Amino acid sequence: MITKRTRTAGPILITATIGTAAVAALTAAASLAIGPTDDYARIFPPRWLSFLAVTLVLVSLLVARMTSSKRGTRAAGVLGWAAAVFFFGASGGAVLDGFRAFFWATGIPSGDFATVDWPGATARAASLLAALVTVAWAWQLRTDPAGAAAGAAASARTRIAVAWCAVAFAVPYPLLKLVWWVQDDSNPPVDVTAGFPVMELLSFGSALVLVLLLTSSRRVPLPAWLLVAGGWCASMALLSMGFLMVFGLLAQATGVAAGSVVFASDGATLMVLCVYGTWLALGVVMLTATLGFIDARGSTRDAENARAHASIAA
Repeated sequence: MITKRTRTAGPILITATIGTAAVAALTAAASLAIGPTDDYARIFPPRWLSFLAVTLVLVSLLVARMTSSKRGTRAAGVLGWAAAVFFFGASGGAVLDGFRAFFWATGIPSGDFATVDWPGATARAASLLAALVTVAWAWQLRTDPAGAAAGAAASARTRIAVAWCAVAFAVPYPLLKLVWWVQDDSNPPVDVTAGFPVMELLSFGSALVLVLLLTSSRRVPLPAWLLVAGGWCASMALLSMGFLMVFGLLAQATGVAAGSVVFASDGATLMVLCVYGTWLALGVVMLTATLGFIDARGSTRDAENARAHASIAA
């Protein structure tokens, strides 16, 4: 049985996907024409990644429209996920832009950290929004391709695996900060005093708790929309920061980045890769938990509607 929600979700999502892709392309073109207005933005991934992402998502939409076979739908989904990855790469630095904009707006003394590359920040924010919508599009192709039934709720084994992965990826970064804080008095870094990592413990602890709530088999005494919104926001931030490392280092290694980051040693390079790698992995886990939670909610609603219709028919 096709409900009203199923009939309207497709066109709305397609329109949103096209609209956000267009905005990402326009803002990327504008930022390229203007150029970076602050030096900090020169180390970010190149803006033209947005054009690759837009091309991929448009091809994904076209393939999905022209075919109804499982193979065609699968191909459209793969293209959609690839577009999302490039959108995340193009959004690399959006979180840092947000912090800079906060200090700029509040006037809190922070020196150069209160300056913002507004053309680039706008383009990166648009790419991050496009990444979110593109993920929803690619997931829709998997869960409801061409009117197929919605995916079943994640199994207990999958939920447990996702929860343990969250523990594995949420612990290393704050643990590293704790080690630095403990060693600060005995062997302080040059010109650096490592304070107690309050924000790191709070942010990564909150991310871990959120994943555990999203993967819990029991009913959580919190509004579902709050958990979903938290999952989306956390996963978008983590993935944007994680892909900033991936695409940023690739851009530097290939010489397409205008700026450069030179690490003190190979050990420092490895540490940065591991840190941002855990951010990226935790973002993937958070996104998986969020989408699985949405699937489970949809399956529960479908079951409740089926029971309601059965009782009415009886």
